[in-house]
Amino acid sequence: ILLRKGAAMSNKEALHQLYAQCKNINFDESYDLIASAEDSDEADFFRLSTDLVLKQKQRKAVEENRF
Repeated sequence: ILLRKGAAMSNKEALHQLYAQCKNINFDESYDLIASAEDSDEADFFRLSTDLVLKQKQRKAVEENRF
């Protein structure tokens, strides 16, 4: 259970915060992040998270003709 200002945070709130943090992933550090995973499931999560955010940024760049 995560805590938010002394109160328990719901899974929904925690996932919203996780998404907000993932949007700020530094792609230069993504290899180190994946390599630091404790197991293959965690590595997959890190890999999929970074891939998703990168795809979102690429899509936005194409939509804005910034390629």
